[in-house]
Amino acid sequence: MAPAPGVFTVPPDTLVRIAATRQRSRDLDLLHAALHSRRLVLFKALLARVGREDLPRDARAAFDRDWRLLARAESPAPAAARRLLDHPAVGGWIVDALNASGPAGLAAALRPLGGIAAGTALRTGARLDATLSTTGGALVVPGTGVQNARTAHVRIRSGPRGTLLTPVNRPARSVLLRPDGRGAGAGWTSLAVLPGSAGRLDDLGTGHTLGAGIRPRPDRAAWLARWRAAVALLESADPWRAAEVARLIRSVVPMTPTDDGSSSCTLRAAPWAVHTAFPDTARRFAEVLVHELAHSKLAVLADVVALHHADGAAIHRVAWRKDPRPFDGVLQGTYAHLALADLWARVAERPGAAPAARRTARARREEYRAQVADALPVLLDSDQLTEHGVRFTVSMKQHLTSLGSGSNSPYALSDSLSRDGDVR
Repeated sequence: MAPAPGVFTVPPDTLVRIAATRQRSRDLDLLHAALHSRRLVLFKALLARVGREDLPRDARAAFDRDWRLLARAESPAPAAARRLLDHPAVGGWIVDALNASGPAGLAAALRPLGGIAAGTALRTGARLDATLSTTGGALVVPGTGVQNARTAHVRIRSGPRGTLLTPVNRPARSVLLRPDGRGAGAGWTSLAVLPGSAGRLDDLGTGHTLGAGIRPRPDRAAWLARWRAAVALLESADPWRAAEVARLIRSVVPMTPTDDGSSSCTLRAAPWAVHTAFPDTARRFAEVLVHELAHSKLAVLADVVALHHADGAAIHRVAWRKDPRPFDGVLQGTYAHLALADLWARVAERPGAAPAARRTARARREEYRAQVADALPVLLDSDQLTEHGVRFTVSMKQHLTSLGSGSNSPYALSDSLSRDGDVR
């Protein structure tokens, strides 16, 4: 793998634009570069841990083989490989492996690396001929799909025309994957494309732990229909935000609500993935997409520049949660709710909106504006923000002021609490 780039510098105007939730393309380029640099650092940390651990001989041999395969798969087209290595599921897998308990736990966590090599070869056209290990008889190819091989090993033969996956001793269950990611063969299930985007509906349970194997799948058709309706709402009300969703979201991962009542969340290790319970309306789904995408942007930015130096003590009260939040949770939630206030401000002012729709949008705008306004003093009156954090938070405050009439608005704050979670 290529060495990680040097330290990133975030220009002040970039920080201001990201704080206003509407950055430019070159700002996203910086975030993507920063994410890739971080991902390479984590890969190197994993390699170092494997070198330190007293792994079983077969596990070490398998890791060495898969690591070499990944390097060979990357070499023909590093730029194409980069998109796979930066996939949310790969980030989740690395952190799982780094946090695995002891040599046995690490050995089990390393098994999905072969699927990552296979997915990389599919994107680069690399020529590979090797045997990969499965997990529970399944081989997960991140961002593409799952092969239910029903055997412990799969032979991979790949090249510019695609990838052939053949279960050892079960050739009738071979799967052919085309360079565009489409696959065919016994036991193969592809991830569904999220229409109008480069993302996938990860309804196979591969979105965080790549070795989880095949799981019962939710109603795919219902999820895709709700996605189409949510994106259509965004396109009609806020085309810029719709384009951002289509460009940045790599996967939507169905989940069940958590014990604290949250129905969506973003994993810090897996930015650009939206984990959410099935939204009850298209409007709700549109809000979830905007909310969680804001969490991803801020999570990546926080890896580039320190915005605060607070500890993780949950001592702060915010309008959108019953439970006290850590300082970072207040910052994350404030930013995500500012993105929603921005969304509804634009919905309220769009040409041709019916009076009733305009009133509803203004009410939603004021609800989120009030929540953000309530939280900003927690941030600005603390001594926890860095210089960059102060600039970022002041810019959020300035953007909030630009969105509407504030306390003079006739639209009341509702008693409802947000069902969206923070970054985890």
